[in-house]
Amino acid sequence: MRRLLLLLFLSLACARPAAALNPAIALADLNHTAWTAKEGAPSGIYGMAQTPDGWLWLATQGGLYRFDGVRFERYPTLKQHVFSVYAADNGDLLIGYMIGGLSVLHPDGRRDDHDGPQFAAIGGIASMVVDADGALWLVATGLYRYQQGRLQKIDGSRAWARSLHGLLRDQYDRIWAANQEGLYLADRASGRLTRVDAIPTGALMQAPDGQIWASGDGEQLRAVAMPPAGAPLPPPPRRNQARASWSGQFDRDGNLWLGHCPTGVCRIARDAIQAPRPIERLGPRERLDQPGQLSAQAAHTVLEDREGNIWVSTSAGIDRLRENKLLPAHLPGQTGRYSMAADRAHQLWVADIGSGQLWRVPADGVPVAEARADVRALTTDRSGAILLATTRTIERLDGGVASTIALPLVNGQPRDLHLLGMLDDGKVLWIAAYETGLMGLVDGQWLPRARLNLPPGILFTAPGGVGQLWLGFGNGKLSLYDNGKLSWFDIRAVGQESAILPGPQLVVAGEHGLAVQRGQRFELLGAADVAPLCDVSGMTVTADGDRWLNGARGAVRIRRDDWEAALRDPRAPVKYELLDAQEGYPGRASTETRLPTLINTGDGRLWFYGSAGVVRLDTAQLRPNPVPPSVRVLRLDSDHASYAGNAAVRLPPGARNFTIEYSAPGLRQPEGMRFQYRMDGLDPQWVDAGSRRAAYYTNIGPGQYTFRVRAVNEDGVAGAAEARLPLEVAPTLSQSRWFQLLVLALALAAAYSLYRYRLRRVIAQAARQAATRADERDRIARTLHDTFLQSVYALMLQVHSVLVKLPKDSEEQRKLQTVLDIASRTIDEGRAQVQQLRSGHDPEQMLRQIGESLTALHTGTALHMQVDGARRALTAATQEELCGVGREALHNAFQHAGAGLVSIGLSYGSDTLTLRIADDGKGMDAVTTPTAQAAAGHWGLVGMRERAKRIGGQLAIASQPGAGTVVELRIPARLAYTPA
Repeated sequence: MRRLLLLLFLSLACARPAAALNPAIALADLNHTAWTAKEGAPSGIYGMAQTPDGWLWLATQGGLYRFDGVRFERYPTLKQHVFSVYAADNGDLLIGYMIGGLSVLHPDGRRDDHDGPQFAAIGGIASMVVDADGALWLVATGLYRYQQGRLQKIDGSRAWARSLHGLLRDQYDRIWAANQEGLYLADRASGRLTRVDAIPTGALMQAPDGQIWASGDGEQLRAVAMPPAGAPLPPPPRRNQARASWSGQFDRDGNLWLGHCPTGVCRIARDAIQAPRPIERLGPRERLDQPGQLSAQAAHTVLEDREGNIWVSTSAGIDRLRENKLLPAHLPGQTGRYSMAADRAHQLWVADIGSGQLWRVPADGVPVAEARADVRALTTDRSGAILLATTRTIERLDGGVASTIALPLVNGQPRDLHLLGMLDDGKVLWIAAYETGLMGLVDGQWLPRARLNLPPGILFTAPGGVGQLWLGFGNGKLSLYDNGKLSWFDIRAVGQESAILPGPQLVVAGEHGLAVQRGQRFELLGAADVAPLCDVSGMTVTADGDRWLNGARGAVRIRRDDWEAALRDPRAPVKYELLDAQEGYPGRASTETRLPTLINTGDGRLWFYGSAGVVRLDTAQLRPNPVPPSVRVLRLDSDHASYAGNAAVRLPPGARNFTIEYSAPGLRQPEGMRFQYRMDGLDPQWVDAGSRRAAYYTNIGPGQYTFRVRAVNEDGVAGAAEARLPLEVAPTLSQSRWFQLLVLALALAAAYSLYRYRLRRVIAQAARQAATRADERDRIARTLHDTFLQSVYALMLQVHSVLVKLPKDSEEQRKLQTVLDIASRTIDEGRAQVQQLRSGHDPEQMLRQIGESLTALHTGTALHMQVDGARRALTAATQEELCGVGREALHNAFQHAGAGLVSIGLSYGSDTLTLRIADDGKGMDAVTTPTAQAAAGHWGLVGMRERAKRIGGQLAIASQPGAGTVVELRIPARLAYTPA
């Protein structure tokens, strides 16, 4: 067990936990935030605990609340009056009730309630701890142990129902208990208590070195005599988050935070605590015990969270104490308008411009008032000496050597000057005053601006090289004054400039951002109007190459690599870190005096002059928050209902609009927590939500989605994992798959019905056309029979009457007999035509006759004909077009293919009438479109397709060079055959 605890401690040590609050920072300089009912906090807080996922849980008379740093949320519990909470290492939260009963809230949201008779009999649960075996030790009307469903009262426990009590598990997994009758150790094997001493005791606290301290009704905390337990071990790593202590708590660095001092809260630094010497609760120390310093003067419990913040519950609400990265200088100035400079000893010198007060601020940050009076302006010369300007003189301090420079006369008379600033360019000492304007000290003589060839209207100045001065005019122009010569530059990109910032690269700051000199031009870095980079009035470069800016939103850090990346690609966004009011920045960068507002004392300390005061930043002591946030989906709210975010959600049909709430507990600076989310199946990429803790979706269609969210804390530390919420939006009736299939089926049925209707129309129209042609053929047949053939027959009779009168075997008789024979054949042919018009073509006979005729002409080509199926009567149109297609195909085969065999196949199928004419000739190139066929001279093919189309058939022609040709006409039976 001890090895397990040691390994757990070492693993957590490697995880770089956040440091405790720095005891060198005064309580008054810590960032203090109070939440009362006005901010939504519950009142009457009995206990606090922080679960491993970062949530802060509050036990109150109005129920259980959880807090993520932004919002207090009441959590459903078995009973309303929650008396105690304990956060176990496995993520469970144990909840004890005032009127008896216990609940266990698991990390996945499940809750187990224990409210049977055995818990009802013990009364309210005031305190709890869990040992290494998972057994629960609790204080109610006595001391109890609960394990595997069995509640056991520890023998010898009594008087725990009376006011003060204590319960603690040490690093050796020993259970300590205390009440007004004394201090006890529990024997886990026998289930009995052993009294260690008989001194009335209440709260028990454990220091990081393992020492246990006890407090009772008196004003002292005493060190508990620890029994030997073998090799020394550190205390449990989560001891300060598991629960709050009524009396006080040691933070992770060993500083002691106490309540009831006698009111409020106080802090005792680790160096002032030396066991076994008692700790005086009411001794001299730092306190927050005055009205307004806490949410209420009656402090109840103290807890240190995993990020190193201290939480104090009071009678009115809850308070948080944390460090600011920026600490106030506490300058007792009267006007708040300062001039600042640093000397070679890394000290800051500050002068109050209005009152003339002067302070020197050493490394400890505590201002020391200087005896010199009436100092209005400060600067350093090129050698690093401090220049202190009064209304009449300039005093130069170089180590222990002081010298004085008289200020210029006004109209030949000495006069008090109100200096606006000083600057040394290595050759000229420049001053600006209301009374004299800009003047320069050259060889001990003050010369006016005009004598030194300086233009009028100068608003900003900054040093360049030796003898050089950068000049700004507020009109988009910048000038370099170089030993009397002027060069001009365009700086309109920055808008109204706020400062000229010399350095490795000259930077001009303005209302639109930062512009860097690139040869003869200045180029804006990043996008314009990025608020933290606008109206910068100070800049410095630290030893590590990072740039610090004093801007409109606070102190800005641009790391060296990010600065170099911005110089390589000025159009890319500039990466920066902002320390704003949440970190103690006072207002915005001061631009009133146009003096330097950022001073680097050279020892890692930076001093920022804001509109509401001066603050310092110790870059060597920057302690980022190393705790990764644990992001969680809280709930999904739709128009229909609200759903918990710990399980997959199925939304009902029509739930197209919903909101997903998520959070990541961050108790140090929750305002700096940043989120990104994405809905798989909907969002093409991650959405940057900033500090917003909700995602809004509208008009979402049915389907399955997965919502994902991730977070980074205020110092850019990303969460170890993202949170996910699978969800499904059920389709409405009209959106369901079966309904869509039904609609599709109905559409197909409607299309098929339309097709059948159209087909019937086409068939009917074809039938009418066929009937019309049949009638026309009958009319022609009647005409031929009744007129032409009768006339020919009459003519034959007349010729025959002449023939019989001629001499037998005469030449004339023979000629007339020949005419009669021709006329007879004509009548036979006419009768055949009439018969054909009456009865139509016989496709078999016609195709055979055409084939035999072509075979007689092309003696090298054989003919084969085959008829399949039961012969059926064909419509007149089918007979005509079938014969036309067959005639054209046979002519092509015999005349162009050079075939050895041409076959004719006619199949009377039940579904299709098929004519197939194939040859084994030379074939032809594929010609697909009618236009292409006509262009290639294949009009016969075009005609064949037109004939097939007229009777509703499909014509297919398959041919390849050297592989012969197949022409196949397929006619549906309903179009080809006459009705039975």
